[in-house]
Amino acid sequence: MLLSLGFSFLFLVLGAAFWWILDTRQRKLLPPGPRGLPIVGSLFSLGSLPHRTFHELSNKYGPIMSLRMGSVPAIVVSSPEAAQLFLKTHDSVFAVRPQMEAVAHMSYGNNGISFTNGTYWRHVRKFVVQELLAPAKVNSFQGMRREEVGLVVEEIKKAAVAGEVVNVSDKVGSLIENMTFRFLLGRSKDDRFDLKGIMTEAFTLAGQFNIADFVPFYKVI
Repeated sequence: MLLSLGFSFLFLVLGAAFWWILDTRQRKLLPPGPRGLPIVGSLFSLGSLPHRTFHELSNKYGPIMSLRMGSVPAIVVSSPEAAQLFLKTHDSVFAVRPQMEAVAHMSYGNNGISFTNGTYWRHVRKFVVQELLAPAKVNSFQGMRREEVGLVVEEIKKAAVAGEVVNVSDKVGSLIENMTFRFLLGRSKDDRFDLKGIMTEAFTLAGQFNIADFVPFYKVI
């Protein structure tokens, strides 16, 4: 028992020492920032309001800082000038979509157009532009769009005359859903398919905190 505990303690010490050496070398190539803890990094020191924590850290480390979100290195930008460098001047270098565990399950291994990267994404984008968003294809549904928008406008007019409150977001969401059904299936909304509910659930799941996204070896659990 004591021997087993001794080996476990030695393993932890050696692992922490190895992480410290590796982290020190990597930090020389990265912007300044908090060192964080082994494995979890700065993940659990962000608190319930991470944007405020980032603001406080930026006052200490500057507008471009590095920190570890679990085992994943991250660069935090907190000034308009720095954001322009990342999002406009050097966007081709930094414009990479994150590979999230929830999305991997919902889009066949991150192969959906919204989250894939690289050559595959360029091929999918080309297909979508040529087959779905080509001017001739878009114009062929002009009558359908005019009809669906007209129905929504009439509903809003009737509600206004009756003095009823109108949830514009809900109306627009239903409009998009109906047009998507007619665009993909050739018919109006079908109660057998809750497209809007599925999309809402997918966005909710993708936005949930998942420890495996930040500590990758937890994926096996």
